[in-house]
Amino acid sequence: MKKLVLLLLCGGLLYGCSSSTYSVKVSDSDQSLISGSEINITNKDYFEYLLQNYGAQEIVSSLLTSIADKEITDQDKIDELVQEREDQYAEYADGDLEQYAINLGYESKDDYINNALIPEVKQELLRQKYITENLDTLMEDYEVCTMKKIVVKKESEALKIIEASTDEEAFDKQMEDYGSDAEDAGVVTKNSSLDDNLKDKLSDLNQVTEDGVYSQAIKLSDDNYAVIYLYDTAHKNTDNIISALESDGEVQEEAEGAYLKKYHFAVYDDLLESEIKDISDNYLE
Repeated sequence: MKKLVLLLLCGGLLYGCSSSTYSVKVSDSDQSLISGSEINITNKDYFEYLLQNYGAQEIVSSLLTSIADKEITDQDKIDELVQEREDQYAEYADGDLEQYAINLGYESKDDYINNALIPEVKQELLRQKYITENLDTLMEDYEVCTMKKIVVKKESEALKIIEASTDEEAFDKQMEDYGSDAEDAGVVTKNSSLDDNLKDKLSDLNQVTEDGVYSQAIKLSDDNYAVIYLYDTAHKNTDNIISALESDGEVQEEAEGAYLKKYHFAVYDDLLESEIKDISDNYLE
């Protein structure tokens, strides 16, 4: 279906396609495709349906793949990640990637790999490149922190934990004592699934430059209190940080938008422009 949609949009219904500029004309727009009692579907109706349901996303995806072809040139890295994804996705069909591909509507495993998996991998590496090249800025903008936390009911209890947490080993011991009320949250960003009050504190936590327990008990929105232990404040574990940023939807859109603008992506059709802006405001100037 995805290949069909893209062929229709960039073939007969959509014209003026180049690497970064799109304009739209629907040939014989008022001609009926389907008609019957109280039913009349025209070429224009069908085009708008495709555009609203698949087309805008397919256009953006196609352009990002073309950009990745220029930006991502390490074939060994591409092959390695493709193989990793093949092994991962095959597990969803008892180890049979062929069946997994057919379940998704592709003709064969090779059809799926060439038309879906390789473009997916190239776009992933494209986003990864942007994050790596802009890591310091993104860590600040998205308030990246690496943390462990213990949640308790009373502020007085939280303050006792802070006082007793003289080092990471002492904090870890208390985490064991608190069981399910304690967790190693790892790398988090301002878009992670966190209590709203804790999110509001990330801008302060992000500025801490030494590992250790945060000096304040943070009151959460449910009136409990969180004790935070910050580690890797020097941001040496860049692999984990990059991975967390890659998983952040807002970062993904920023990365994709940056490359689309670098290659001067422009749209000269109001409907298409609107549909693309509904996907993300980052994609167009």
